Formats: sequence, C-alpha cells, structure tokens
Amino acid sequence: MLRAPLSRTVLAIRLRQLGDVLSTLGSLRALKGVAPDHRIVFVVDRGYHALLRRVEFIDELLPEPPELTGFAGIDAFERYIEDIRRLHPSCVLDFHSNTRSAILSFLSGAPTRAGFDVRIRKLLYTDVEARAVFTNGKMISRTSHDSALALVRRGGFDGASGTVENTIPSTLEECRSGREVLVRSGIPAGALDRGDVIGLNPGDPYPAKSWPESSFVGLARMLREDGRTVVVLWGPGELDAAKRIVEGAEGAAYLAPALSLDELPGVLKNIRLVVTIDSGLKHLAVAAGVPTVTLFGPTNPDEWHMGGEYDRYLYTGVSCSPCRLKECPYDPPCMTRITPEAVRDLVFEVEREISTR
Repeated sequence: MLRAPLSRTVLAIRLRQLGDVLSTLGSLRALKGVAPDHRIVFVVDRGYHALLRRVEFIDELLPEPPELTGFAGIDAFERYIEDIRRLHPSCVLDFHSNTRSAILSFLSGAPTRAGFDVRIRKLLYTDVEARAVFTNGKMISRTSHDSALALVRRGGFDGASGTVENTIPSTLEECRSGREVLVRSGIPAGALDRGDVIGLNPGDPYPAKSWPESSFVGLARMLREDGRTVVVLWGPGELDAAKRIVEGAEGAAYLAPALSLDELPGVLKNIRLVVTIDSGLKHLAVAAGVPTVTLFGPTNPDEWHMGGEYDRYLYTGVSCSPCRLKECPYDPPCMTRITPEAVRDLVFEVEREISTR
C-alpha cells in the first residue's frame, strides 16, 4: 500500500511547565513567519489549551501523550501514536526532549525530527541541537527562547527569528472583562484609567526562589506612598501567602480574585507593570506584552529573562548564583539581598521609559 504523501505539518512538542511552554511561542511565531504554508500542531498539556487557543499561529492543539505505565498506558499510547501518524507530519520539533516526547517524535513517522542533545534519547532524532553553546571552551548562556529558535532552524526553517513578547493576544472584550474583575476586587476605576496599578506576584516557587513576604509588604507600602495602587496576584497554592502580604500591607494592597489561566491576559493588560519572581506568570506577562520587573536568584537571567522592550530584572549575582538549587542552606542571600528600595527604583525607571514612548 502506498503511503499518503507528507503534508506540510509541523508537530511541535512542549508537554508541560507554563514558563517553558510560553518560551516556545516566539519560535513558533517565527516558524510561521518563514513558512506560512505550514500547519503547526502543538502537543501540550491540556490544561494550557484554553490559553493557547487564542494564539493565531498555532493551527491545532493536541493533549500530551499518555504515560507509558502498565498495559492500559501502553495501549493508550499506541492509539495516540496512530492518531499522530495520520497527520503525516513532515517535521517534528521536540522542544521538551524527554523520554516520552523523544519516543513520540521517533514514532510519528516524520522524516525530519529535531530535538536537543540529551543523553541516549538524542539518537531518536535526525537533527540534534546542542543544549549549550561553547566559545573557546567557555559555555555561553542563551535563553530558553533562543534555544527554541535554534531548534526551529535546526529543523530546516532558516531565518526564523523573533521574540516571545506579544505572542498571547487579548481582545478588547477580554481587556474590558479584566478591568471589571479588578474593579470588583476593590481597585478604584480611576487608578486603572491613570495606569497607576502595579501587580505583585510572590508566586509559589521552590524555597530558594522566594522573595521574603516582608519585602513584598515593604514594597507595597512604598508604592502606595508614591501614589501607586497595588494588587497582589496569585495562582493555585498561593492564596495564603497573597493574603498575608495584603494583610501585612495594611491597606496598601488589594487581593486579586481567583483567575483561570485564560482570564489572566485580559487582567494583566489593565496593569501597568508586574513585579515578579522567575515564574510562569512572569513569562505570561511578557507574552501578553505587559512590562515586568523580575527578581532572579538561583536561576540565571541569561537563560530565563526572555523580556521585551520594557522588561527589566534584578540579580545580585552572589558567588554561589546561579546554583539552581531548590532549597538554599543560607537563607538565600541571592534573594534576601534584593531590597524593596531597589525594586521600587527600578519600577519607577521602567515607568519613565514607558511614559516617553
């Protein structure tokens, strides 16, 4: 039996982790820019589908493949592969490059399979992109976005370039709904009209990434004294910490309501700037085109600051940073040495840049 001709379908894979998923969007937009006749099918955790459905350069979303556990899992995986092969992809771009995604790439039937140079699973790809770049024996850090762009070019799409900024769109209606959500939370409409609202995102990181709650409290009070309106943003597992910061700020901050992932872009568009740790919400703000000030410690801003024109970061660069440890035995100094005053000053600097555009 003759096999159906290959379609102009690119199977892109980034299974999970919000920040990592968002960091691929700039490369997918760049791919569409150099190959507009290609169909992009994105394999990603179903939990992100509602957010990603608004992205015009992604043609189809597929859930991540079943886990390869037990006979039921293997059977479900086989049926999943059958569905993938019916797409007749011409190219696979495996941004995840773990065992499951590498097997999916290999079994897809695509003649071109590009993935990262990771252990033995790299043998399942036809084209391999190095995780790290070296010059004269020294590793040169590059962002996750830059690595994703390099993988797109490795897959045969030369000339692909661009940024992550503004890859998540928001309609006028979504922005209006976001404004109504903030007003119902108690934020004065006048502050939203003036563009005086600053968002704080303490997040729910592993301990080494945390900025002290007392520092968020101090920053909220300083911003309030300078005429800004502060709202504390939170996600799953983060409500208690957000409440403590709002209570500690004693009237200097409002608590954002519970928001679904697909509601966040419309809400963020009503906020002038977000102060955040290195987190998924940081990457979502950048993707939505909302200015950010990011606090880095155990993670390397050279790898994870995929900012746009009005995105800045603070990084003390102590001798042990970036350690990538989840728990720090020392407090951690890389985060505690970032002062509320330094963050406030950088917020005002970014605001001045925005006001002159």
